[in-house]
Amino acid sequence: MSATVLYEPGETKPAKLFVWDTTRKMRTVDVQSGMMLGRAMEQSPADLQLSSSIVSRRHGEILQLEDGYCYRDLGSLNGTFVDGVPYGKNAATDACMLKDGDVIRIDRRSLDSPHPDAVVMIFSTSWTEADWTTTSLSDATGDIHIGRTTLSREGIKIADPAVSKKHATFHRGVRGWSIIDHDSTNGVYLNNQRIDQPAELHPMDVVRIAGTMFLFLGDRLLYNAPAFTGSQLSIHIEERSVRNLFKKRVLLENIDLTVDPGDLVLVLGGSGAGKTTFFNAVMGYEKARGKITHGGRDVYKEYSHMKYEIGFVPQQDLLRDDDTVYHTLDNAAQMKMPAHTTAAQRRERIEQVLDMLGLHRERDSMVRKLSGGQKKRLNIAVELIADPSLFFLDEPDSGLDGIMAASLMQNLRVIADEGKIVMVITHAPDRVAHLFDKVVVLAKSAKTNSGHLVFYGSIDAAKEFFETDTMEGIVKRINRPDENGDGLSDYYIEKYAEYAGGTV
Repeated sequence: MSATVLYEPGETKPAKLFVWDTTRKMRTVDVQSGMMLGRAMEQSPADLQLSSSIVSRRHGEILQLEDGYCYRDLGSLNGTFVDGVPYGKNAATDACMLKDGDVIRIDRRSLDSPHPDAVVMIFSTSWTEADWTTTSLSDATGDIHIGRTTLSREGIKIADPAVSKKHATFHRGVRGWSIIDHDSTNGVYLNNQRIDQPAELHPMDVVRIAGTMFLFLGDRLLYNAPAFTGSQLSIHIEERSVRNLFKKRVLLENIDLTVDPGDLVLVLGGSGAGKTTFFNAVMGYEKARGKITHGGRDVYKEYSHMKYEIGFVPQQDLLRDDDTVYHTLDNAAQMKMPAHTTAAQRRERIEQVLDMLGLHRERDSMVRKLSGGQKKRLNIAVELIADPSLFFLDEPDSGLDGIMAASLMQNLRVIADEGKIVMVITHAPDRVAHLFDKVVVLAKSAKTNSGHLVFYGSIDAAKEFFETDTMEGIVKRINRPDENGDGLSDYYIEKYAEYAGGTV
């Protein structure tokens, strides 16, 4: 299953120009038929005035015709390039029809070495409603990954279903920056031409990924990626402890991390490391000494309200065998959705959840007749019906074969892609590791007998940190020798303290 959809730019919006000139600010301009482009000056005849010494007084114009928009160079001194093709001065023609995403450029030198006063304009009829953001580039900047589930600290996450999970990378090599397409569904366009191999970038180049545009300026990137809606989950657990016969026992301590909306997070740990305890503390079921906030709201202090924003799927099956799938969800909707929800709204939400989790064909089936995988999905649907923003699942794939488990995790990937935070405990992580954005690794200290955070970051970074090629290898590193492990939990607790203090 893939959550990526085909990108189909349309002509449903009025045309706009995104304009970059020597003001060094990105402007958005509504395109009008007959709009003249010219140099900014006193008593300029131009409708769109461009700040640049190489733009002519009457440089070009955009006309709206029956079959679209047309650009025409008006005999300017330096001419105009559209997607790298010259028009006007010393060119075979002075006019061209404009397509969505076309890059209109006014320059005087080779396009590989732009003039300091060069102007770039992006013509768009399917633009993304988003503010333009700047990312600085330097010799120390690493690869910038672009995708729907890319970690924010390693790249740019785009909240667009037309963007693939790992769509592209801005790569800095010996010769400079290039753009690489990772076999994405909708491709990568450089100056409105789809690339089929890594492409070298030059200042003033425009890269388009679905509806998001990137202007490469050599020392920085400008882009208009839509942000994920939602709120961060901030976890600060000083200590989670219990008392037994007046003796204090510490279960968890010193856990600090932040999860972004849209992240699917794997929770991994050795035996007795406190994974379920961690879940309960974060959800507010069992309060720890510390602070858990979601969107700035304190989960502990506002638990009576925030518990409705939290979904939890435990290991055990809580379904009633003699109900149908639809009746199960209808009951859950009546209990979990707001009291003012109408019957029509409940029915609509039930249909959405049935579709999302692939249960539509089983809507009238009795629960006892469902397969193991279908029951797991129904358990998830029961919690998802109230549209929680935080979703926790404790071994949802236990008892399932590899194919069914992978299908279930794909469902969770789709849920996270809606901007929700989804955290999952699983004992078979390697078969689905590629679906996760981040991994939380907990380990039980041999010195203190309490659970500690020994890693938080991407899957690839975790493998590098623990020097292993598999997620199961990570667990082996931190398990005790009598559990067929390497017994290195305290080593990695200390290593992560240094790692987190320096680079995380």
